[in-house]
Amino acid sequence: TTRLSFILLSILYSVFGYLDRIIAGFLYEDFFIIRFFIVVPLLLLVLVLSFTKNFKKYWQILIFFSYLIAALGIVVMIVQLPQESFYSNGMMLIFLAGSIFIKLRFLWSFIAGWLSIIVYILLAVFVFNNNFDLIIINVFFFVGATLIGMFASYSIELSARRNFELFLQLDQKNIEIEQVNSTLELKVKKRTNSLDRKNNELRDEVLRRRVIEQELLQAKERAEQADKMKSTFLANMSHEIRTPMNGIIGFANLLSEAEDEKERQEFIDTIVSSGDHLLNLINEIMDLSKIEAGMIKIDIKSFQLNELTKEIYNMFIVDENIVNKDIELKYINGHEDLEAFIKTDRMRLKQIFVNIVNNACKYTESGSIEFGYSIQESQLKFYVKDTGIGISQDQQEIIFDRYAQVSLTNEFINNRVGLGLAITKTYLKMMGGSIIVKSKLGVGSEFTITLPIEVNNLSKV
Repeated sequence: TTRLSFILLSILYSVFGYLDRIIAGFLYEDFFIIRFFIVVPLLLLVLVLSFTKNFKKYWQILIFFSYLIAALGIVVMIVQLPQESFYSNGMMLIFLAGSIFIKLRFLWSFIAGWLSIIVYILLAVFVFNNNFDLIIINVFFFVGATLIGMFASYSIELSARRNFELFLQLDQKNIEIEQVNSTLELKVKKRTNSLDRKNNELRDEVLRRRVIEQELLQAKERAEQADKMKSTFLANMSHEIRTPMNGIIGFANLLSEAEDEKERQEFIDTIVSSGDHLLNLINEIMDLSKIEAGMIKIDIKSFQLNELTKEIYNMFIVDENIVNKDIELKYINGHEDLEAFIKTDRMRLKQIFVNIVNNACKYTESGSIEFGYSIQESQLKFYVKDTGIGISQDQQEIIFDRYAQVSLTNEFINNRVGLGLAITKTYLKMMGGSIIVKSKLGVGSEFTITLPIEVNNLSKV
């Protein structure tokens, strides 16, 4: 209602400007400024502020000042053009009575109305020397309009207070009714709570049994899967063990039938090679069994990493795969000796390096093998690159699985990946590291491990 009243007052205040154009003459520009540069913008500003969150805290004061300034604007126009004041008087009467619609309270309506009348009398008598009779007539009109606005505001406010008291009484009755009903509600609530508690107990029991049933099903599935995987593993290991055993037994039987010493030596070399293969396989199986039994412990010690890479190089530079295939073997240390002191499990790290480099030696027929490391932000990155036969994309996903065996074949080789990579991945997992492989068939492979370590940089000591 207040917003609509402000819109209506703004429109009326603007429309009456047309009468200024007809009657005001040389005072038209002054009247135009009062209407359209002071009063109407102020009314519209209060209208806009009425949509803000804090308007209800200050709305009576804002309405009072905008109402008073609008009334004083009319007063200024009346005293300057007293001979043509009939339309301004009419607007003043409408405006003073408008306090009813804009919901101005009695006190503010009283102050605004009488202050407007006092300002009119002072300006008309002492500033613009208006006709005394005309002043008396206007004062009578203004006093009547002010009294009407005051009593209308008082009536509205009194009615609002009575309604408020009725609301308070109604609230009191509602409280009494709620107190009467509270006893019944309490009894109903107790019984409802008792039923809910029993229902919850039954529901919890059902859920508990469902959870147990799900856990049993999952345990059964895991057991069946583990049994299946172990059966596959045993079948694969049986094949792996049988291959070198057949070589040992077969060529041992042929020793007595060798035609000359050269052929006998070839048989012996084959028996030794198959024995080494069988021993390595048994060692790998033993390592896996220790890991499964939780017998492997990580032993963190400080050591010189460059010494370890040198050991790896010296171990494989005389490897039969490197020597017989004439493969170029090289290594790159990422740091100087004094900067390469780290803390981790040296024995496990060496076994990891050996497994990866050995894997590269087995499956590289020609070209080169390179390994090295770098240390960045307490992270050791070790890599092995080879120009071997490569690994297909689908096989890259399972070469680290201890229960899966990957066949790698080409025109030179027909062999199977052992357990070295599975052991390597298990050790890295225990030490908080990881391993990835990038490979392309016929081009080569690159294995990269990442391992968190502690660095002891002696060059800064």
